[in-house]
Amino acid sequence: MGMNALALGVFKHLSRKSEEKMQHDEDVDSRISPASISDDYQVLVTECFQALGLDAGQIRIVVRSVGWTPGGLEIYAAFIKVIHWDVRVVEMLSNMPVIEKKIDRRVRQSSMLRYSAFAGLWFRSPAGVNRAVATVH
Repeated sequence: MGMNALALGVFKHLSRKSEEKMQHDEDVDSRISPASISDDYQVLVTECFQALGLDAGQIRIVVRSVGWTPGGLEIYAAFIKVIHWDVRVVEMLSNMPVIEKKIDRRVRQSSMLRYSAFAGLWFRSPAGVNRAVATVH
């Protein structure tokens, strides 16, 4: 366990040195940064849900870092919050295994897994969800 912590410490130290060097070199254009990786995941997941006909009025998608792999890659997860329950949202939830497979396939087809890991989708419902679902059925 101590060796893993040491390895992560060395990795972080080398990353900081690399970032400092890159800041001084104005010719280097780094397109990979934690902000852009989470944004890329967010765009990918949002596009999948938009293809189902869901928009920002029904669900809110936020992607953020949730940890690190043993190999030093940052892990991201998509957090989906239901804003407004309606028939399309309920249908989407009933098809989650298919949707998750499509999102997983899109993530694997992208280059993002070379620089990070994806932990999948996490859902959160608003207060009063039982009442809302009962009115949809």
